Amino acid sequence: MEMGLEDRNDQELLQLARTDSLAFAVLYSRYYRHLRAYAMGILHDVNLADDVAEETFALLSSHLGWLAIARRPLAPWLFRVARNLAVDELRRRSHAQTLLEETAGDDPDETTENIRSHAQEIRNAVSALPPFECTCVTLRFIEHRTTAEIAHQLGCTPRQVTLALNYAYKVLRRELSDILP
Repeated sequence: MEMGLEDRNDQELLQLARTDSLAFAVLYSRYYRHLRAYAMGILHDVNLADDVAEETFALLSSHLGWLAIARRPLAPWLFRVARNLAVDELRRRSHAQTLLEETAGDDPDETTENIRSHAQEIRNAVSALPPFECTCVTLRFIEHRTTAEIAHQLGCTPRQVTLALNYAYKVLRRELSDILP
């Protein structure tokens, strides 16, 4: 009697997954919800937790050969990758929050006046961003859309929007450093 894929251990599935997408699907179904829950515990955001779990499996697919040869336990590797991705996301969020706090200042009237006096420079800096990043910034700050709403409108994942916004914040911080408070 032949053993079904679901009955195989992780190492056997890693070997098979190099040439058999069904073996990879078994690994995916075995670990996805656990990785998502783990990422959710770190990020407290369903969409980002989904993105972290998906990105973990994308990395798994590119490391199948190495993991199969190394014969290391798969679960610790998957959870370490998911943790690293989630922590990276927290860092990105922290940088974005810092930028918002830097531009907000203590006095709302002073911040508004500062923005008005440099409006053209700000518009030029935003317009100089790559198209996707420019669109994300515009939707976030002009139309006050959430990450999920932007992702839905642009037909991408919330993670792609988050990465685009973080990149844009970094570029804008550099380009507008002389006018930031």
